[in-house]
Amino acid sequence: MSEKSFLDEAEVPENVAIESKLPLNAIDIESQKDMESGRYHALRSLHKWFAARPTPAVRLAVLASVYPGEIDSDELLRLMKIGPKELDTGIADYVEKKFTEKKGSGTLDDHYGYPNPNTQSPTDTEIEKLQSKLREAWGGELPTILDPTAGRGIIPFEAIRYGIPAKANELNPVPALILKAGLEYAPEVGSLDPDIREWRDKILETARENIEPYYPTEEPGRQILNSAMTYIIQCDSCGGEIPLVSKWWLNKESEGGDAVKPVYEDGTVEYTHVRVENEPGYDPEEAPLRGRSAECPHCDVVNEKEDIRQKIHDGEFEFSIYGVNYETENGDRAYRAGGEIDQKGMQKAAERVESDFDLLTFLSEPIDVSSRTNDPTSYGMDEWRDIFTPRQLVVQYEFLSAFNEEKSDILAKYDSDTAEAMLTVLTLAASRSMNYNTRLNQWRDLFGYGSHLFTDNNLSLKRMSVDNNLAAPRRGYRKHSDHVIDSYEKLVSYLPESEGADLANIDAADLSSKWEAESVDAAIVDPPYYSSIMYAELSDVFYVTQKEYLEDIHPDIYSSSLTDKDNEAVANPYRFEEIADDEQSKDDLADQHYESKMEEIFAEVQKLLSSGGVMTVMFTHREMDAWDTLTSALISAGFTITATHPIKTEMSDRIGVQGKASADSSIFLVARKQDTKSSERTLWEDVQDGIRQAARNQAEEILDSGYNISKTDTAIAAYGPTLQKYAEAFPVVNKKGEEIRPREALSQAREAVTGVLAERFLKTEGLEQLDSLTRWYILSWLIYENDTIPYDEARQLGVAANVDIDNIKRTTKIWGKSKKDIVLKDHNDRVQDIVLLKSDSADNPSSRKYPVNPTDTRFTYTIDTVHTAIHVYEREGPRSAWDWLSDRDLKSNQEFEATVTALLEVLPSDSDMRETLVNLVSGETGDYLDINLDHIDMSGEERQTELGDHQ
Repeated sequence: MSEKSFLDEAEVPENVAIESKLPLNAIDIESQKDMESGRYHALRSLHKWFAARPTPAVRLAVLASVYPGEIDSDELLRLMKIGPKELDTGIADYVEKKFTEKKGSGTLDDHYGYPNPNTQSPTDTEIEKLQSKLREAWGGELPTILDPTAGRGIIPFEAIRYGIPAKANELNPVPALILKAGLEYAPEVGSLDPDIREWRDKILETARENIEPYYPTEEPGRQILNSAMTYIIQCDSCGGEIPLVSKWWLNKESEGGDAVKPVYEDGTVEYTHVRVENEPGYDPEEAPLRGRSAECPHCDVVNEKEDIRQKIHDGEFEFSIYGVNYETENGDRAYRAGGEIDQKGMQKAAERVESDFDLLTFLSEPIDVSSRTNDPTSYGMDEWRDIFTPRQLVVQYEFLSAFNEEKSDILAKYDSDTAEAMLTVLTLAASRSMNYNTRLNQWRDLFGYGSHLFTDNNLSLKRMSVDNNLAAPRRGYRKHSDHVIDSYEKLVSYLPESEGADLANIDAADLSSKWEAESVDAAIVDPPYYSSIMYAELSDVFYVTQKEYLEDIHPDIYSSSLTDKDNEAVANPYRFEEIADDEQSKDDLADQHYESKMEEIFAEVQKLLSSGGVMTVMFTHREMDAWDTLTSALISAGFTITATHPIKTEMSDRIGVQGKASADSSIFLVARKQDTKSSERTLWEDVQDGIRQAARNQAEEILDSGYNISKTDTAIAAYGPTLQKYAEAFPVVNKKGEEIRPREALSQAREAVTGVLAERFLKTEGLEQLDSLTRWYILSWLIYENDTIPYDEARQLGVAANVDIDNIKRTTKIWGKSKKDIVLKDHNDRVQDIVLLKSDSADNPSSRKYPVNPTDTRFTYTIDTVHTAIHVYEREGPRSAWDWLSDRDLKSNQEFEATVTALLEVLPSDSDMRETLVNLVSGETGDYLDINLDHIDMSGEERQTELGDHQ
């Protein structure tokens, strides 16, 4: 295969399949199946990395980005291994039908009637047929696919799985090692079984012998599997011992389970084991820790969270094993309380760490993270060795030592590629084992063992953590190494006999230093997730561990002290704190960095693409800033958008369940390389209506098609055609000649889609006559279907409703902030208590805290009127509500009626506010209001029939 692709644009397909209609519903269903536990790609099982795409979505991007012209739905799905083999036509309809049917007692594969596509590779015949089609369309040679930010490499792996040449780059060394194992060693070296397991066993036996003294047991024949560990601090008031435990469960079961019952005496704490079902009156949920503060069990004084954090930072604590999971000689597993024997093991390890010169410098690289990832240095963990207890550190060191004992023999016995492959896979096993044995791993009482390190994609301290005996079977090295080796062997079995991918481990903004210009024909790009994940900061813990194992084997990968954070394409405001000023905030600087970095990456992709080459970008984000930044970078780099598709690629809890607010769709932006940029500017006013119409058309098409997507995702799906219209018109300016950024187009799209959703799902008339705040409140409930909404989306919805939600927050208290979300407030949070207002003996409620006065006769916003009516009904009953309504002549108030009926349509059926509204429009209050409810399904509602019912 030639390194340089053809240059004649005539030899590039005029269209590729991803620029045409695709069977998205069937692929979405398969993607959701793919994300269920145990069904995902073997590369995901090889080692921890962040933000994987489901295989069906990846296969679609790979195949459809190079397949010429349109592709028949059945042909595409068959090629993707979706659907039963015996089915010749109607595969998409079949998959959608099975999706709607109730699943039986068998497996998911039994229900659908075909195996997990992840486990199925194309046949030799299918590969030959595909390659023939591709060569014919791409100038006689196979098109080459590039993934510039490959992560663990599922995109390039699926390319070579289908016999399509691939180049893959990844800046971060941790996924770069996964790439090397899965995309170089797996296809070129092949199987490592059974030899690798024999070497693994030697490593395990050596390590087990060396760490056994640190896991002493009082009962012969018992083996410690894992232990629940906490911190003991001294109370500031009485000096007594406080275990930082929030609940005493070890292993919760349906009828009870194992727990620890603490004994507090003379300022000390000791632990006893109980079966909770045999201990009536004992509640394991009662423990000293409350949030991050702790109540002393000896004197009841609360020790505040900042004081506790400072004690841990300064080392003023003891590690304490409070529960132990062990295995008997017969293989039975049970639990006991931690005791003196466990503390002896911990103390022995601490003494070893202090006296062993080699251990003094082991994993001593500095922790370099921002508060974005819950900085461990705030708890005194300044070096990566500090995230381990002394016993955990000794265990890590002994497994490394055992590995090094076998390394020279492995290198001597095999050819260099095989030896390096074996050492690489064994290192991934050790690194994976470490992922389950640090101070940052949470004890999980529902399972009776600890979590992995990154359950929340951060590095937060866990006050109730786990100490795993990696020499033991349950969560130990053998289990994790089997997992890694099995995954590697699966990867080998999935691939045809062919070359691996061409790999690079460099800054994606410098790809042309590695590969020639116009040497690839399609790029599939899954960019870093903007501000969602700080990849380099999180992965340092793996990097420093792997470097100890493989620095001499892969010096090019492990050439630096830590991972490269300067060249990483993420928006991390905390990296700009020292240079931010009044003119540019740290958020602004972070956005600029991300946009600049992505523009550099896209520009490099543009250089490497053949003339007229295709780029498919997968992007998932709810924040409009992220879309604005990414699109600006893409267009500035010389691309134009030719097609877009919404694809479900994120974990969702709603297969078959509509109506959740979570966004789980990505947009596939399909772009073509432009050799020349247009200098002609387009006036914003000339394209504004077209952009809005494109968004409306997309929303209506989705709703008409029955595509299983939430209202939230419908709005995000409209971003695709909106950005396509914007890119076609770029550069866009207003009448003053000022640049119009993609954000403005997206804002127009959201407004247009909001209108479509209101038309489709709200039967109440007169919504457009309501004040802007009331309309925004109703639309928020309509689209998000709960009271919690991402702030950026709520703000954009406010723009669509013509209200600045920041300006009205303080005066209306209609919403409150919760991290990056807003929470919609109801009458309980906004209306002053009418009973207290009427009482001469009670203090009047605060008008600042509760801005709505129920004794007023006129209200600024109709939502205030409705909230007050609900409040009066609940506080004083139907009779007073009847009087209150009639005094304000609300019987003939059209805005009040429209707001009430709209809220009845959009509020969840189990909402307290809705329940009171139902009563308000029923009985004699309902007779008074005489609101037309014919368009609302009130069947099954318990309703007031007369005033006496609720007095």
